[in-house]
Amino acid sequence: MFYVHSVFSNIDVNILVIFAYGIIVGTITALLGAGGGTLIVPFLTLYVGMPIRSAIGTSLFQVTGIAASGAYQHYKYGSADLKLAAILISSGSVMAYVGATLAQRVPGNALKVIFGVFVILIALKFMRSPKKSEAEHAFKYDTAKAQPKVKKNNLFALILPVAFVSSLPLAIKRTCPIGDYTIDVPKILLLGGSVGLLAGLLGVGGGFLLVPGLVFLCIPMKVAVGTDLTQIIASAAVGASTYYAKGDVDPIIGSLLMVGGILGTVFGTRLNKKLPAMTLRRLFGVIMIPIGLLMIRSALSGGISIGGH
Repeated sequence: MFYVHSVFSNIDVNILVIFAYGIIVGTITALLGAGGGTLIVPFLTLYVGMPIRSAIGTSLFQVTGIAASGAYQHYKYGSADLKLAAILISSGSVMAYVGATLAQRVPGNALKVIFGVFVILIALKFMRSPKKSEAEHAFKYDTAKAQPKVKKNNLFALILPVAFVSSLPLAIKRTCPIGDYTIDVPKILLLGGSVGLLAGLLGVGGGFLLVPGLVFLCIPMKVAVGTDLTQIIASAAVGASTYYAKGDVDPIIGSLLMVGGILGTVFGTRLNKKLPAMTLRRLFGVIMIPIGLLMIRSALSGGISIGGH
């Protein structure tokens, strides 16, 4: 009764299960600023039974909607820096296209192994308690200390095919209700490009790397989460369009996940202010480790599907 046939993947899926899972993923994404692709790709591959490339493309498709909703929620609370997001997008969107193109040349089982290992490493990292100095680093950073001289950045204009990059200064001081901080433009560009490449290659938003990376570069944690979701919109959209051109996106399944995910981001953003972050991080890590192991096992055994129809 609740099953629908997707002509794009030639798979019968349970609408309620897909929609409910989208809500869960959207909630987790808004809570942690990460989690979309790392939860969606294993679900589509191991449970639904989609090929890995179609799972990655569909993941990027639905991540675009979830990120847009989550970014809007954070923007309302003043925890999204649009200028910082624009810098991340300038390099991230370019590298997302490179990653999505590269993924077409990598064997499916190899992508599963890469994804599985990536998920396990990130889960272990996520479960680790941050040192006090790391947790406070973004909030106590003195922007007057050791700031690079503000000048035009011509080097990155040669490296990145983005017109406005050449007019950016090396450092941009920012003030917001959450705190004062400084954007180190060259390092932010490098971080955005690395995350964009990962998004296109594996179908993940990259928040697991971007949020800690931004905090390491002295961006307040709440600003990092809100800005991460903002930049994901562009990188995921570029990656999804590249996969779609190859026929590796299922709009039906992706739309169900997206609608559920958008609803979940509303809950997640509100819960973000109430629940202990460390408890959520550890729980997420405990869930993701066995999922990563299942992805690797599926690849080594020739592609086992769990629960697919």
